[in-house]
Amino acid sequence: MAKLLQTLISIALLLAAANTARSQTTSFAYDFWGDQPTELLYQGDAHFPSDSTFLRMTKTAATGNAVGYSVGRVVYPTPVTFWEAGAQVDFETTLNFIITPNPGDTNPADGFTFFIGPVGLPLGFTGGSYGIFNSAGVGPSVFAAEFDIFSNPGVDPSFRHIGIDIESNVSKNVTDVGNALLGQQATAVISYIEATKLITVKVTAGSQVYEVSYVFDLSTILPQQVQVGITGATGGQVAVHDLVSWYFTATLVHAGAATDQEEEGYIRQYV
Repeated sequence: MAKLLQTLISIALLLAAANTARSQTTSFAYDFWGDQPTELLYQGDAHFPSDSTFLRMTKTAATGNAVGYSVGRVVYPTPVTFWEAGAQVDFETTLNFIITPNPGDTNPADGFTFFIGPVGLPLGFTGGSYGIFNSAGVGPSVFAAEFDIFSNPGVDPSFRHIGIDIESNVSKNVTDVGNALLGQQATAVISYIEATKLITVKVTAGSQVYEVSYVFDLSTILPQQVQVGITGATGGQVAVHDLVSWYFTATLVHAGAATDQEEEGYIRQYV
């Protein structure tokens, strides 16, 4: 009996070690309800105004109105391993945000993005470049999900939309959201499944739900170590961009790893 117990303990320890070796998870949660986390990196115009409980991503004047040609980013400071030999990441991130047009403004801009890019990605241009793309709207090794409330000619469709961006602010796929992202809190969930290469962006605003997806192997454009962040931007047109919360989980998945059922079967067979 003692020998059997010792064998089972040894197997359990080996399986625990194997699970540790084949999985690596990065997870965090930030609620900006009056909190000002000091461990995050705040770049550009991202700040905590005295008259708001949220993280404001773009500039506002003393009146509280939005200011033009502004961009802010919040970045998680620890690099995330997106791929390694035989492994890639599954991830899911959720952001809650509010975009508030200036009083009487019927053509506000520009919106939010969640992005993944090279560590140390320089602050990009304002407006439709969202601080992650250059003046031509290009960003090598950058993925983004955009929540775009302004239609830039030659770049965007003729409607407010959510989109999936691969190395460019010209989205690979979009979904029309009408005015749903204006003046109310929106919840966006962005996910990526390594096994299927499926990118999904889902937004809930009030009683309305919108979704867009695209199949693409992100490991073909992203470096092994990446940074993750959120941006907000204005250009010639403006709006107030407030980030309410941000949650993120990424797990490095190893191809060909034994499933729980296979491991359980191995224990039965060994015993």
